[in-house]
Amino acid sequence: MSDLKLVVDGQDFSLRIGPGVCETDGRQMTTDIARVGDGEYSVIVDGQQHFVSVSPATDGSLEACAEGLTFRIAVVDPRQLPDAAGNAVSGGAGQVRASMPGKVVAILVKEGQSVTSGQGLMVVEAMKMQNEMRAPCGGIVLSVSVRPGDSVASGDILATIE
Repeated sequence: MSDLKLVVDGQDFSLRIGPGVCETDGRQMTTDIARVGDGEYSVIVDGQQHFVSVSPATDGSLEACAEGLTFRIAVVDPRQLPDAAGNAVSGGAGQVRASMPGKVVAILVKEGQSVTSGQGLMVVEAMKMQNEMRAPCGGIVLSVSVRPGDSVASGDILATIE
C-alpha cells in the first residue's frame, strides 16, 4: 500500500492505495480505475461507476470533475512532509523516486541531458493510470535507473539530477 496526502478544496485527506483497493479516513473501498481518454477516467468504487475528468490547474494542482462537481486537488509530495521532529524529509537532492508501485512505460530524457524544474522525465503506470514523473529541480540528468517495462516499488530511485 502507498500512502498519499491530498488537499481537496483546502481540506487534508490521507489516502492509502493498493492494488484494487484504497482507504481514506479508515474506510476501505474496492476500486478499479481505467483511463478512457486524455484526462478522462472510468472509476469504479465499491461497484459504482463514475466518470472523472482531470486537468492541470494554473496553480499546479489538479482540477477533477465528476458527477457535475468540480474539485481542486493537490497531492503533497511525501518527501516534503515533516518528520517527527518537524523537519522536511527529502529523498535526496535531485532524486526522483517512485511514489507508488508501478511499471515504467516510457523514458522521456537521456543521461547527460539538461532539464528544467517540472519537466517530464518518464511515464510510470500505476493502478491503470499513467503518471508523468517530473524533475524536482533543474539541472543535468546524472542517471536514469530504470528502462521501459521495468517494475518499480514505492520509493525506488528512478533518476538522479545534478
